[in-house]
Amino acid sequence: MILELAFAAECAYIVTHNTKDFKGSEQLGINAITPRNFLAIINRKSTP
Repeated sequence: MILELAFAAECAYIVTHNTKDFKGSEQLGINAITPRNFLAIINRKSTP
């Protein structure tokens, strides 16, 4: 259900500790990443 919701909402990421539960989500354009990786991404984007 979460993958369907993320796809319908056009999300780029699913942030979870259980990335293995979302194997193959990349085929829909959604990356399952850990909270640590997500924080690293948003920190890079906010740093000038």
